[in-house]
Amino acid sequence: MSFEKMNACADMILTDAICDMAEEENISIEESRNRLLSSNACKCLYDFDSELWKEGPDYFLDYYRRSEKNLRCK
Repeated sequence: MSFEKMNACADMILTDAICDMAEEENISIEESRNRLLSSNACKCLYDFDSELWKEGPDYFLDYYRRSEKNLRCK
């Protein structure tokens, strides 16, 4: 798969995860975006070798929450 397609998949996952997190945690979109963009999970999402970009936003949010408890990229 091309870099552009993998990047587009990661972008869609991140966008959906930002909205989902804001709703679930009753925080602003901006706060959710800031938390996710500054996370190790986001770095892993765009590390295409991790294949996290193949998963959906629910999986990504779970990965984010686990990574906040000191778990690392696959």
